[in-house]
Amino acid sequence: MRVRERLTSATATLMQHYGVAGTGIAQILDASGVTRRSIYLNFPGGKAELVTAATYFAGEEMARTIADYVDEPNPVAAFAHMWSDVLIGTDFEGGCPIMAAACSGAEAPDAKAAAAEVFASWGRLLTARWVRDGIAEDVARSLSTTVVASLEGAVILSRAARSTTPLEQVSHHLEELIAVHRPPVRRGRRTT
Repeated sequence: MRVRERLTSATATLMQHYGVAGTGIAQILDASGVTRRSIYLNFPGGKAELVTAATYFAGEEMARTIADYVDEPNPVAAFAHMWSDVLIGTDFEGGCPIMAAACSGAEAPDAKAAAAEVFASWGRLLTARWVRDGIAEDVARSLSTTVVASLEGAVILSRAARSTTPLEQVSHHLEELIAVHRPPVRRGRRTT
């Protein structure tokens, strides 16, 4: 793995656990195994530039995962299950690095814009799936926003409660909501 990728990967992982404010340069150096000079050679804008790059890096990784899930019979449940695994696997310490970037404040202002772009890209993947299912495009876009916002919120609630119950509940009700908007399955006519 190249130095730049090591830095963005390590930063995204740290953001997932500690947020942007809690992710320091010393931690990034320890986690990535690179020298301090490498940060400034690859990211002349320092931590703020690195956090933005890590946001895009983590967002692209998650977009690949979502792209795999959109072909599942129940993509929302697949996504929720993935988050349950992350939460349990990190003893409820791992969250979403994109959410951390969205809440980064003045420390990494470009990371907020990166987070918005990432969330929108996830929404486009979900929208395309629901359009294929026969849901009107404007409704599919709105449902996608609802799904991304709800699952991101459910991850936060699950971390706080140290339980996947909020994630399971939200996933269940999102599927109910999506089902309301799917066109009924047409059955072929019988010929006798």
